[in-house]
Amino acid sequence: MTFPSFHDPSHLFFITASLIEWKHLFITQEYALIPLNSLAWMQQQNRILVFAYVVMPSHLHAILKPVTGTIAEIIQQFGSFTSHGILKKLREQSQKDLLNIFQQKRRDRRHKHSIWQDIQAKNIYSLDFLQQKIEYIHQNPVAKDWKLVEDRADYMYSSAGYYDYGRESAIEITDINEWLTENPSPGTAKRA
Repeated sequence: MTFPSFHDPSHLFFITASLIEWKHLFITQEYALIPLNSLAWMQQQNRILVFAYVVMPSHLHAILKPVTGTIAEIIQQFGSFTSHGILKKLREQSQKDLLNIFQQKRRDRRHKHSIWQDIQAKNIYSLDFLQQKIEYIHQNPVAKDWKLVEDRADYMYSSAGYYDYGRESAIEITDINEWLTENPSPGTAKRA
């Protein structure tokens, strides 16, 4: 996996993870719950804080902050856990076509399959960039190429409902506004 970021404990990170060949696995709940459960578990283990997320049919975005470990370690753990979960589900459902694609397109010959293209983590270095990325995440389901819902808050695999209407999120999130009140200067460290 590629990590075009640098670890800075004061930074939040914008994460993008896309499935190999942009396969639409996350169109069904049983697959969409795999990355959501991974994020939730990592939160419960006090490894990360999750501020915003969206799981689209073929990819996901999130804003998170490592609590323990580096961003590279967090991404590696997330990628490994979700890959194993997806492969297990594909085998249970005898999805041989997808298993073959994930095997043929593997990026590392030490592994039998690759599920993810490079998972990217970008440093959030300003409040403007943070706001831009939260808006981008929440707008994804209503973007012209997707149009998955009319109101972005109605998309069940997103934190938009929480921020727009105070609805309960599919997974627990740390409210960015409350967190920024308690941590007024995070993410403003200069880029290396």
